[in-house]
Amino acid sequence: MSQRTSRSLTVFIIITVAVFSLIAYLGVRTLEHEVLLRHYQSQNMAQTRVTQASDSVMDILRQKATRLDAITDYIQPNEQALKELVEKDHDIDGVFVLQKNRLLYPNENGPLSQKELAWVQAITPLVNDPSLLYGHNVKSEMAIPQSGWYITGEVQEPLLIYWRTIGSETIGFRVPYIKLLSDVINAVNFDFGKDTLVLVENGRLLYQSNPYVELGNLQPLAEQSLPYPLTGWQVSYYGKAASTTAVYLWGGAFILLMLAIMGLIIFRLYREYTQTARLARQQVGFVSQVSHELKTPLTNITLYAELLKEELDEQHNEGLRYLDVIIGESQRLSRLIQNILSFTREPKLHIQPIDLNPLLAKITQTFTPSYQAKGMTISLSLGESVVVQSDIDRLTQIINNLLSNAEKYATAGKQVDVQVECSADNVDIHVRDYGDGIAEKELRMIFLPFYRVKSGITEGVSGTGIGLTIAQQLAHSLGGEILVAQQSPGVRFTLRLARNLITAP
Repeated sequence: MSQRTSRSLTVFIIITVAVFSLIAYLGVRTLEHEVLLRHYQSQNMAQTRVTQASDSVMDILRQKATRLDAITDYIQPNEQALKELVEKDHDIDGVFVLQKNRLLYPNENGPLSQKELAWVQAITPLVNDPSLLYGHNVKSEMAIPQSGWYITGEVQEPLLIYWRTIGSETIGFRVPYIKLLSDVINAVNFDFGKDTLVLVENGRLLYQSNPYVELGNLQPLAEQSLPYPLTGWQVSYYGKAASTTAVYLWGGAFILLMLAIMGLIIFRLYREYTQTARLARQQVGFVSQVSHELKTPLTNITLYAELLKEELDEQHNEGLRYLDVIIGESQRLSRLIQNILSFTREPKLHIQPIDLNPLLAKITQTFTPSYQAKGMTISLSLGESVVVQSDIDRLTQIINNLLSNAEKYATAGKQVDVQVECSADNVDIHVRDYGDGIAEKELRMIFLPFYRVKSGITEGVSGTGIGLTIAQQLAHSLGGEILVAQQSPGVRFTLRLARNLITAP
């Protein structure tokens, strides 16, 4: 397995793991969000029902207060009227009338029944200190309330009193606690199915909406304490917490299903990729082997052609011309084979000092016969000696490819210029032709493998479309690059090499 294939496989595995991890993470987060949502809905429903029950209880007190206010507006606070009110009104269990610290009714000095004596005894603390009636609700000494509720639990049955001050007199009504409980039970008689509403007074159970349910089997989902005068009361809602098992079970199954589907898709893609890569390696290996087998006989053809050329004298002009064609075409085929071998494998670098002037002179001399055969000339412009640290084989192949392309596609220009230009950091080798040039939109595509410019200059010209690709790859391996720029006319390719060699991995 090549380094590039190994790197691609590593990237593929990393992306696959990242995709699986992302799906799993998003799935778990979605499940957690769903569980929180159900928990919130359950809590919100329980709190709503507790608030509804609490409001119902307090509404009963408000209704009773409104009714008792209406009674104080029309009743005559005399003994006969007040006795009749207590006897006939089931919501009133006793009445008192105070004038500052004096009890006007019941009259302690008159005949009193046993019930009235107990009533007088119960309200004696209020007679001695009327501020007990409103002490719990005084926010400012300047704003003493004129009515309100009062409760005490000092006796066996809580003493619940509604009072109102009119002028200098305060009239109070005792509301039967048992009657209040009965009214509350009727008001909060809700049906919550398997859940239950519980009303507790100081730890004592007053009411449970579903008496057939064991509270130990349920969880308290919401609770609320009532305001004065029922501060000892607490409304609680019991039920089963929202089930999360089904959410995690079905959600987890769905996530696993999605991961399985993604796994099958990725496995299918990976299998197709490996099959394609294996087929490509086989094809590349075959081409490389064939090219390698062709290289030896081609070298022999070139060698014997050159030897034969040396044996012939100048009188055999026709034979010499034929031999130049054989040698030129053999060299062109040799360059093509070298390109194929470079494209299919990556030979090791052999870095050494290279003097560019003699190297470029040798390369241009090699191309001179084929250029002359097409009526073209090569103009080589050299300055002072320039030495670079590079690989001579790769450097030669790059220049060969650039000159070969100029020979094939810029014949109409009749001339190709080769020039060396130096700067502080770089050495530039320019190969400029005077042909028809390349369209601006094509310049970004010409370095892609197997891409050929679609224009009149490529019609009838054979080529593989890998020459510039190989040249750019070789330039990168030498720590350089190939630049292309439009000229008028023609186009200029520049091999830019760094003065300080930095080779690509």
